[in-house]
Amino acid sequence: MKKCVRCIDALSVGTRLKIIRRLRKRPQNVSEIEESFNLTQPTISYHLGVLKKAGLLKAKKLGRETYYSLNEKYSCKNCIIPNI
Repeated sequence: MKKCVRCIDALSVGTRLKIIRRLRKRPQNVSEIEESFNLTQPTISYHLGVLKKAGLLKAKKLGRETYYSLNEKYSCKNCIIPNI
C-alpha cells in the first residue's frame, strides 16, 4: 500500500503526468523532455527525480546524458500507470 501512496503522490502534479505520457513513446534525456515544457532544466530534473524515487522511472547514463524511461517492472499490482 505504501507504494500506491508514493505513486499517487508522485503523479499528483500535472507536469509529472505529462512526463510519464511523453516517456511512454521512448526513453528521453532531460533536454528532450524540456523542449515540450515551458520549464527550466532544474525543474524538469526535480520532477524526474520525484518520479524515479517513487519507482516509476528508471535512468540510464550514456556518456554525459541520462536517459529516462518508464520502469516496466514497477511492483505495484494495482498501479494506474498503464491507464494514464
